[in-house]
Amino acid sequence: MLQHGSLLIENIDYLVTANESQDVLTDAWLVIENGVITEVGSGREQPSINISATLSGKGKIATPGFINTHHHLYQNMARAYTPGNNLPLLPWLSHMNKLWKGFREDDLHACSLLGIAELMLSGASTIADHHYVFPAGAKDMIPAQFRAAETMGVRFHASRGSMDLHSELISEWALQDGETILSETESLIKTYHDASRGSWRQIIVAPCAATSCSQGLLRDSAFLARKYQTGLHTHCGETIEENSFSLEKFGRRPLDYLLDCGWDYDRAWLAHGIHFDDRELALLAECGIGVAHCPNANMRLGSGICRVPELIQLGIKVGVGVDGSASNDSGHMLAELRQALYLARVRYGAEAMSPLDAIDLGTWRAAEVMGRYDIGRIQKGYCGDVALFPTEDLYSNAAENPVDALLICHARQVSELVVAGQLRISNGEFLDIDLARIQSDHQQRALRVRASA
Repeated sequence: MLQHGSLLIENIDYLVTANESQDVLTDAWLVIENGVITEVGSGREQPSINISATLSGKGKIATPGFINTHHHLYQNMARAYTPGNNLPLLPWLSHMNKLWKGFREDDLHACSLLGIAELMLSGASTIADHHYVFPAGAKDMIPAQFRAAETMGVRFHASRGSMDLHSELISEWALQDGETILSETESLIKTYHDASRGSWRQIIVAPCAATSCSQGLLRDSAFLARKYQTGLHTHCGETIEENSFSLEKFGRRPLDYLLDCGWDYDRAWLAHGIHFDDRELALLAECGIGVAHCPNANMRLGSGICRVPELIQLGIKVGVGVDGSASNDSGHMLAELRQALYLARVRYGAEAMSPLDAIDLGTWRAAEVMGRYDIGRIQKGYCGDVALFPTEDLYSNAAENPVDALLICHARQVSELVVAGQLRISNGEFLDIDLARIQSDHQQRALRVRASA
């Protein structure tokens, strides 16, 4: 099915449009022309154009393709890595960072293929990855990720990460000087960044964290993002220890430090955002800064619970990210949304978040975090990215409310995934991807990387 044709998805049992009013259409249909949704309807209405191809939505729940706001695809090679399995963030990082000295472009390409496949099978059509490991001798790391995304057929936002401060956690081999970082990032922006509607490729300026980057790098990164109007991204508010370290070293909390470095920018978003106080939440709202909520990783590392319902109430942009597979240990978007739903209820009670609220976190809210207003909704004029899940499976059998069951019951995989009107997954299988080969290559490379530590 070509992007330049027209695709009708018809007879959809339930169509989750993902908008502020949380409309769910039954016996629904939609038309995608040239990669863009042109008509949406239900019941006896009929499309007004001639259709090139059709796809049945019978027995399916359709949602917009999910949007992942934060990941570290390279960490796939350290899943369930015994030295760090039962540790909090900083000791865990200490073990993780020993693995990557020999990591190269082909390794990242393999990690990206595997991680993107995992996300797609769970409904993702747009992926943001935060890559900040650039060992000496490694070149063209970000281009390797774009090649993987093109092969898989998804929209990809590459966060060009950076570190320039040595610490007990970060070895010299993992550092780059600020001039190299900024020069390479600017070159990537000029080569790959596409800010147009329907974009498939974007670059995000993304220092790793205030604790691993110099003040000059943080300032210059914010300036570069503003210059080209790209996204700006880092970790912040993830642990109590981070706040304590920042107070000791900089005399202020991490968010204040970032704002002093020019991060008061409405295209910026921060990964985790757990340990913000009320004053800081007000600053996020005032500056238009978003938050990538990573519930599974935060639980796995015992970091805490993000104040998501309060963020939403204050008008702060917030969307879900699966985070690196070695702290989440798998990248399943529907499972991440389910965890976001339940984690909010742990802190705020059973009425704090509904299943449709959770779907919002993976669709239009996630899109707005990343500065995109062309994806994340099934609505006329938006990109034709659609995930179709079985209305019922073993774990949701006899569910009274099938749409709520998509989140309340065990997470399932897509039956179909459409990106820009192109069918990428059908009956739960990739159409033109050898997944077994991807898994085998990734496994062999992971064995080598772990052995090198």
